[in-house]
Amino acid sequence: MDAQDKGHQEFLEEISLLKKQISELEQFKAEHQRLDEALLEIETKYRFITENTADIIRILDMNQRCIYVSPSISRIRGFTVEEALNLTLDQDLPPESLRQIRSMTEEEMKLEASGTADPNRTRTLELEVYKKDGSLLWMEIKFTFSHNREGELTGILIVSRDINERKKAEQALRESEQALRTMFDNTYDAIFVHDLEGRVLDCNQKLQEIYGVTREQALSSTIIDDFSAPDNPLDSLAGWWNRVLEGEVITFEWKAKRPNDGSFFDVEVALKRIVLGSREVVLANVRDITRRKAAEAALMESEEKFRTLVENSFDAIFRIDRDHRYLYANPVVQKQSGIPPEAFIGKTFEDMGFPEALCSEWHESIEQIFTSGKMSRSEFQLPNGTWIDLFRIPEKDDTGKVKAIIATGRDITEHKQIESLWKILFQAAPLAMCVVDGDRVMIRVNDYNLPIFGYRPEELIGRSARLLYFSDEEYRAAGEALYAPDFTPREFRLKRKDGESVWVLMGRSYLNGTDPSGGSIIVSQDITARKTLEEQLRQAQKMEAIGQLAGGVAHDFNNILQAILGYTNIVLCSVDPDDRHYGKLKEVEKAGEKAAALTRQLLAFSRRQVLQLGPVDLNSTIEDLMKMLRRLLGENIELSILPGAALWKVNADRSQMDQVILNLCVNARDAMPDGGRLSIETQNIRLDYDYCANHDWAKPGRYVRMSITDSGCGMDPETMDKIFEPFFTTKEKWRGTGLGLATVYGIVRQHEGMIQVYSEIGKGSRFHVYLPVNESTEEEILTEEQVPPPGGHETILMAEDDEPLRFLTEEILKMAGYRVLAAVDGEDALRVYRDHAREVDLLLLDVIMPKKGGRSVYDEIRVVHPDIRCLFMSGYSEDAVHTNFVLEEGLKLIQKPFKSMDLLSMLRQELDRPQRNQ
Repeated sequence: MDAQDKGHQEFLEEISLLKKQISELEQFKAEHQRLDEALLEIETKYRFITENTADIIRILDMNQRCIYVSPSISRIRGFTVEEALNLTLDQDLPPESLRQIRSMTEEEMKLEASGTADPNRTRTLELEVYKKDGSLLWMEIKFTFSHNREGELTGILIVSRDINERKKAEQALRESEQALRTMFDNTYDAIFVHDLEGRVLDCNQKLQEIYGVTREQALSSTIIDDFSAPDNPLDSLAGWWNRVLEGEVITFEWKAKRPNDGSFFDVEVALKRIVLGSREVVLANVRDITRRKAAEAALMESEEKFRTLVENSFDAIFRIDRDHRYLYANPVVQKQSGIPPEAFIGKTFEDMGFPEALCSEWHESIEQIFTSGKMSRSEFQLPNGTWIDLFRIPEKDDTGKVKAIIATGRDITEHKQIESLWKILFQAAPLAMCVVDGDRVMIRVNDYNLPIFGYRPEELIGRSARLLYFSDEEYRAAGEALYAPDFTPREFRLKRKDGESVWVLMGRSYLNGTDPSGGSIIVSQDITARKTLEEQLRQAQKMEAIGQLAGGVAHDFNNILQAILGYTNIVLCSVDPDDRHYGKLKEVEKAGEKAAALTRQLLAFSRRQVLQLGPVDLNSTIEDLMKMLRRLLGENIELSILPGAALWKVNADRSQMDQVILNLCVNARDAMPDGGRLSIETQNIRLDYDYCANHDWAKPGRYVRMSITDSGCGMDPETMDKIFEPFFTTKEKWRGTGLGLATVYGIVRQHEGMIQVYSEIGKGSRFHVYLPVNESTEEEILTEEQVPPPGGHETILMAEDDEPLRFLTEEILKMAGYRVLAAVDGEDALRVYRDHAREVDLLLLDVIMPKKGGRSVYDEIRVVHPDIRCLFMSGYSEDAVHTNFVLEEGLKLIQKPFKSMDLLSMLRQELDRPQRNQ
């Protein structure tokens, strides 16, 4: 073959090869296209499955961001797909579920890092997740971890299934099992579980009540030997047992024995073979029938008594057959109808001569019971005027068919009269009464709704009780309370026709006696005035509590101030006025005196100041204060005094009355920064019982009323509620302590008086102070005694338990020239007195001391020395030397903190007082 043919042959082979390759390419293309179509079909199928699955499918990347979620999340959890894609784990899961997820993720990542993780692993958790509405949903969540070809973890496929109902079912199952166990242990019967050989496998707790042994004792006992009486037919028991093993249920009566005391009693035993779990057992129910046996024994006697009871019943009793003829009638029918009982037997209602209309009604009602088989009740009136409440009860045979009717008739003539009386009382009672149906619509109301709610009866009938409430919420809450099973009369706020509120005490009673479906009667008592009184009582209790606190603080603070002032006085007496420290010490003294004044205000508010009462003329008191008042008020306030004529004297402490007047005037001045008018008026006034009945704050009696009126800025109601509280003030911090009006309040109340405030914003204020009149026939005029010069040479027995104060007081007395016998407590004071009785000229006693108080020491010494002079010291002390903080006659008291000169002056006064036996 030449070169040309060879080249031609090669060309043909190349063409053939190309054709083959083209054919293979076309086949590859067709196969690729087929694979693409198959892949698309598979993708479509799986997307359809994913989009329509009942579970939620989610895909997370390794940053735990959601990159896909199936639409079923909207149906199951309420989120849209877009919302779910943006949820973080914190938003998706409650804390406990979030903790479990993170714990699982940490474990998986550790497995990945160690290379020991199974690439096809799946983890399943049961977790609670949030729904869109914030509620929680139980879900079973399966986590599958996906990897790329290199084996690297690329994401997590999560399939979540709603198991909320399953969880509820599991919980219900647990509760059911618990309930069954409770029923097992609390059934009326003792229950034994035996194996097929008769051994006890289990028993319930009831056997302890029936047999007197514990469950543990029963499990170790033998039924025949320990729980059975010796004369029981054991052969019969063996036969019964075999029949039970063959599948019969056997019930028999047995004489049982209590193992602990050997006593016998009757039981009924039921034996049944059952499968318990995977094991066949014999279940024995043992019921104590001792009472039943006694009841059976008594049944014959009861049946014998039956006729006696029926014959002597207060109700007429009939028995009627299918033809409406009387089979029986007891003697009471003659009392009600005037017809002897034997005349009824075998006759119908018509045969007895009753009116046709009454007979027709009777037959219709009787036939209805034979047809329906249900009891009926009705009321009717006999021709003689007697009202009968009639019950007709079906008597049925074993098949449930009515064979006769028992009718009982009760004479309710008196009840009908009472019902008529009730209608009268319904209108006459001073209470708002309302009958409502099952929907709380008013169907009957009495006339007393008008004064309480402002509605006439015709305005309420047919309307919902919602009309009387301020809001739907209050109406709903009242309904829940009224119709609660444990309802007792309660207080409710209702709305009058004019829109004002009224407080009522509301009670209810069901018309059918059982539930609200048949309607209710609602009774409302107006307690608005009582609520006002309760609020006043709460305010008074609050003030009393604050007073006790304030008094306690003042008492302890007085002892501290006594040391400060006392030592300051001693040092001042020993320092020359020209000394450079003298001025500083005077400032300390001034500060101590201000603090002492503050404690006196606290004591005044808390009503723990010791008062020295006597007849006081308020007109004279006000007149004596005029110069000071004009100086305090300033020139831009016009002061007018309106004294009452022939003003009665009040029983008061003159110094405390000064404090009341000054504090009220200063308060009025501060309410008029730009000037104004202030008036002080006094007058006699008598409060009678009628006035006090309409004014809760008032008490009957004769009073002097002092009225202080200003033209200042006035107060709103919220401010007036607090003005007498200590440290409450509307002024700037640097303008007072807030104790002025609190002091006034305390002084007035301690004097058994009353104080009332009337004020409006922009219209000024008026304070009325009522002080009780001095009813004493002898008017003791309080005159200020001349104070003798302090100091002396007498011997003073001083008892003070506080060591610094004892040392201080001893120094003050010694510096004044007195001889001092110091005692550390009451018993020590008595000991010192016994040793120096003839030398002691005066007792200086702290009221409250350990072991024995100052008053007790004084009383014991006075037994042997009746005229012993005594001066008491105290911050304050209830019922020690006074009653209700009014100083007892003949006793002298100096209140801490006191100045040295005040103590020495009072000592000198008492030492110079003539003794009664001289």
